[in-house]
Amino acid sequence: MRPGDFARGAVMRLRRVTGDRRHRRRLAELGFVPGASLSVLGRGMHGGLVLALGDGRVAVDALTAATLVVEPADE
Repeated sequence: MRPGDFARGAVMRLRRVTGDRRHRRRLAELGFVPGASLSVLGRGMHGGLVLALGDGRVAVDALTAATLVVEPADE
């Protein structure tokens, strides 16, 4: 599943990040690591998302959001 598949406010857990090594490393530096808790705070016009990540917020474009593989946090 991808973050865009979840309703606003739903809590999910990051399973993995797809894409090339540089992309995965950059997202890891921002806190997108397996097991991280995420929540959708808002949606942009073109598929971008504002995500709660840890104690902060991160805006990602649609292409970046599509590289995040998540699962519901209660699984």
